[in-house]
Amino acid sequence: MSAISPWQWITRQRAQGRDIALVLDAHVEARQTLMGSLPPDRRQVLYQQTDAAYLALHGPACFLVGEAEVRLIQPLLELPDDHWGWLASLAPGDLPAWVEHWRARLLVGEPPQRALYRFHDNRVLARGLAAARATLPAYLGQAISVCYWQGQAWATLDNPAPGAHPLPSEPAWLQLPAPNVTGPVARANAHRYLYSHHLPAYLALTERQPPRAWLHRQLQRAQDWGWHAPAQIEFLLVLSLRSPGFELPRECAPLFGESPQAHVDRLRRHTLI
Repeated sequence: MSAISPWQWITRQRAQGRDIALVLDAHVEARQTLMGSLPPDRRQVLYQQTDAAYLALHGPACFLVGEAEVRLIQPLLELPDDHWGWLASLAPGDLPAWVEHWRARLLVGEPPQRALYRFHDNRVLARGLAAARATLPAYLGQAISVCYWQGQAWATLDNPAPGAHPLPSEPAWLQLPAPNVTGPVARANAHRYLYSHHLPAYLALTERQPPRAWLHRQLQRAQDWGWHAPAQIEFLLVLSLRSPGFELPRECAPLFGESPQAHVDRLRRHTLI
């Protein structure tokens, strides 16, 4: 692993004739711009052609970015704490195979307990890379190198054997303890997210009750419901913020035997968030 700027990493990868792939979350404004400006062979919606296709509009996409697009995504590279995604380098022509690689790793578990693996989130990627050192090629597939924000600094990591690899029966990147979503770091992340993306509603909340106590209640609810993924927590925060009295109604509680991801999906289908 090395610590260089994303600009240096991009320059080095291009000098070796590699394509630059941008893995981008759905909430990022640049996603729509890239979807409209790039030809089909340079863009892929990752949830399409999977059992999660009904979430495709709310899911990540992957783009091959050239010089013009790198200038477009400069604001993203300057705001890595927004957790918009990460970068990878590929051999020319490898994008379709790499997308299929991740689609094969997208859904984890067995029905009805299946869940989405949020590999497009840089925080999830960082944890996966740390856990999968012995099986890194099976995790990264065709990616030659990756560049991602590791919480405090940019990091890059090279894949020792890029290419097609079978999915392990027990992937190391899934053998991780659930993170603590109620501690001070989680509260700070929740505050930063709402302040950056939902400021008017968040300010309305602060005028009526202490935001610290409210954040603690919402994060405790996320912990109780088994909502540990960043997108799940962000969805719960926004849904609570938009609910009467800034609290979720009883009908939002999980159903008997409902998995955390199925719970999230059910609430998403009944809201506009």
